[in-house]
Amino acid sequence: MVDACLNGFTYGISRDAFRHRYQGDLSRRPAAPLTGGRDPPADVFDAFGDARGAHDRSILGVTVKQMDRRLLILTRLREETAFRAADLAKECECSVRTVYRDVDALCQAGVPVAAMPGEGYRLAPGYHLPPIAFTVEEAVQLLLGSDLAHGLGTPEQREAARSAAAKVEAALRPDTRAETDRLRQRIRVSDWLRREPTPWLSLLQQAVAHDQVLWLQYHSFSSDELTERKIEPYSLIFYGEDWHVVGYCRLREGMRDFRASRIRHAQLLPERFERMAGMLLAEDRGHSTPEEVRIWVERAIVPWARETPAFGFDREEPAEGGAVFIYRAWDLRRLLPWVLSWGASARVLAPAHVADRVHREAAALAQRYAEA
Repeated sequence: MVDACLNGFTYGISRDAFRHRYQGDLSRRPAAPLTGGRDPPADVFDAFGDARGAHDRSILGVTVKQMDRRLLILTRLREETAFRAADLAKECECSVRTVYRDVDALCQAGVPVAAMPGEGYRLAPGYHLPPIAFTVEEAVQLLLGSDLAHGLGTPEQREAARSAAAKVEAALRPDTRAETDRLRQRIRVSDWLRREPTPWLSLLQQAVAHDQVLWLQYHSFSSDELTERKIEPYSLIFYGEDWHVVGYCRLREGMRDFRASRIRHAQLLPERFERMAGMLLAEDRGHSTPEEVRIWVERAIVPWARETPAFGFDREEPAEGGAVFIYRAWDLRRLLPWVLSWGASARVLAPAHVADRVHREAAALAQRYAEA
């Protein structure tokens, strides 16, 4: 096991990570002896001393930023894969030269950072970070995320979310826990979200994770028909208050978005598929062109119309007495209910055939109530 830190970087040599010594040839720089599972020396988090340490510590803002950056680097280096200096610089939003200085400071503090030729940096095996101290803000956000996951996942995932939340709470200092509890009484996820998700969620996740073909019995909104099809699921996304499977549909020979609540039955097939690079949902729209629909909305209604835009919303433009909502619509059936929901406060400006369609729907609605 490597038990010393990487040789310090010198300014006389190009400071490229791949020009440093091999992992098996680390420097004899004095460092705290390392044993498996031992916490890093305190000065890793207290100072990370470098040539400019005394000056930096006199400027609180610089010191905090430097500490955050080096802790981020240390956290990344504990992962299984090596990281190049350029990748660390991009993530830390700093220069590669700064990353070299930070890694050198970590070494001086006794952290065994190894440079892997052709790969990048990583921590020596057996090195462990001390327990993470969450701030109040971090703890609140993590616990809110756990509450959201509890309402959207499978029973197994709900239990995992509950367990993860318990671990976060257990890691908090008493004063942090008290403040976190106080905020969580005021900032929380509504119980309405904690409902039963689609019964096919676990199967859909498995298909996406293992590139397995799915057989679906699906109720399509546009055609209002029940179809059977095989799909190659690329991703599973939650939006619009439901899970959506995005994948290649062999029946339609193109990428499609399948709303989980419209799946009547699903079966995981043993067949696996090979993902094709560059497959995007938008590319499949080539067989049809979206139609631009311009809808005027009365000023008093504009704020509420913004809250619940219909599918295909593109942009909003100012207009006399209100605003014009511009949609790119592939399926007018998705747009008509939204227009009609605002009554006389909304009016289709163009195209003419859409305005005529709304007129006929409104007339039929009026006739229905006249007959009641």
